[in-house]
Amino acid sequence: MKSITLKKLFLLHSWVGIVTAVLLFIIAFSGALAVLSRPELKIWANPELQTSQYVPSTQVSRLVNEYYKQVPSEFGENIHVYMPSGHNFYLLTLVYESHHGDENYSEEVAKVFQFHPDTLALVDTYYGPSKAFYAGKKTDAPTYIGEFHADLHLGRPIGLILTGFLGLTLLVSAVTGLFIHRKLIKELFTFRRGKGLDIAISDAHKVIGIWGSVFNVVIGFTGAFLGLATIILLPAAAFVSFGGDQDKLIETFTAIPETVVSHVKQPTKINTILENAHSRYPDAIVRDVTIMAHNDANAQVYIRLLGGEAVASQLLHYQGNGEFVQSMSSFGDISGISIKVIELMFPLHFGNFSGVFVKLLWVLLGFSTALLPISGMMMWLAKRTRGSNPNLTLSAYARWNRFIIGSCGGLVLASFVLFPVQVILNYSVSGAAQNAYFGPIFFYSWLGWLLIGLLPMHYKNYFKLTLLLCGLVLSAVLPLNILFGHSNIINFNSGLVAVVDASFMLVGIVCIWCALKIKTSTKPYLEAQVP
Repeated sequence: MKSITLKKLFLLHSWVGIVTAVLLFIIAFSGALAVLSRPELKIWANPELQTSQYVPSTQVSRLVNEYYKQVPSEFGENIHVYMPSGHNFYLLTLVYESHHGDENYSEEVAKVFQFHPDTLALVDTYYGPSKAFYAGKKTDAPTYIGEFHADLHLGRPIGLILTGFLGLTLLVSAVTGLFIHRKLIKELFTFRRGKGLDIAISDAHKVIGIWGSVFNVVIGFTGAFLGLATIILLPAAAFVSFGGDQDKLIETFTAIPETVVSHVKQPTKINTILENAHSRYPDAIVRDVTIMAHNDANAQVYIRLLGGEAVASQLLHYQGNGEFVQSMSSFGDISGISIKVIELMFPLHFGNFSGVFVKLLWVLLGFSTALLPISGMMMWLAKRTRGSNPNLTLSAYARWNRFIIGSCGGLVLASFVLFPVQVILNYSVSGAAQNAYFGPIFFYSWLGWLLIGLLPMHYKNYFKLTLLLCGLVLSAVLPLNILFGHSNIINFNSGLVAVVDASFMLVGIVCIWCALKIKTSTKPYLEAQVP
């Protein structure tokens, strides 16, 4: 490749990384945590899920029929059963929905009953607009972080456009990085630890980038698609194929069409259908069940499955009499390689396709992806402080480093703070009332730590303090669980929760150990030396 082309690629690689470095770190780090947010960390965060996530099909059938008698007949047109699997709700949730409203509401309205997954005692009820119910459902710390990764809590379309754009920048950085590093085989194994911090950062940047190149390309592409699909690709597809009619496009690609009610009574065999689904896919998890026209001769039942032998989610279609119709994707019974590729986007992005081992690998690779733009920016800053005519003063270099630590380290600290906060909220605040705490605690912790970077301190001391606080926060999770009597390390009710608590303690100890290894600088911050 010509040197002039390599130079252009290097400039593109550098400026893309510099302009988006902090945002890429934010997306990659929150994404690494989001990989485990459902179901592992969600189960940890909700004591109701820690005893059992399985509800017998006979009990599901009994509850659906029992509470169906307590609602008007039109609310049986659409019944949604959300299982307490750790993927959606923390309670077994029955949503009886009327798409045509009722005497009090002209919009879609729902009557909701929620039950404890272990005792099946009625915990909460709701009546009102469907959108309001879904918008106000209980969240938790890992779900909050996962939703932050999706759209930075900026909402649609701004948040999704931004995260989709960052996916594209990661893709560009990964591809251009492979082209500009021509000695790939040699750089795969080059890490010179004894040559100073500057060289170590440069080597780490190359090693992480090359080893993780395939992962970064996959994550960049899938992230761009998931962020931009509903905002840009959906309207474009509607314009090309449906004359701009997005509703027609969504109807075409919706696997659950409206059912024509015959008004001929016939019991819907929910128990038989659930048992059949379990026998067909014994290793899969039932995420939710949708019953259309309950107890009608035209009743249709759809069961959404996760896991098992399938990479993507499956949708099983049954007649109300228990007859199996077909297994299909979330997009319905649509053939073609393009649909197969689209199905893989979500599982590939979050590693939800081959057990916990792959998810842990995705977490580690996600953390390494987060380090790439920051190490690249540190290299760029250090280079501009060297030479006889540096274009960046030492004081400016110190301020830039404090900004990186405050913005990126502040995000890490704010995310970690949510986990001990979750333990305290489980003890002191019940249900959806917890939702009001996560946003202020997360953003004020982040902003506060970023503002501390404005103080005249050495950036190494700032970084050491950040690591130390992160370690102390995570190490507090297990003691708080023991204090409030919820620790599963003591009562052994859940191995998963015990592992999560122990993992928080281990990561916290590692952070504290690394912080203590950093030598505190006594030099004035204006005299900071380039490492």
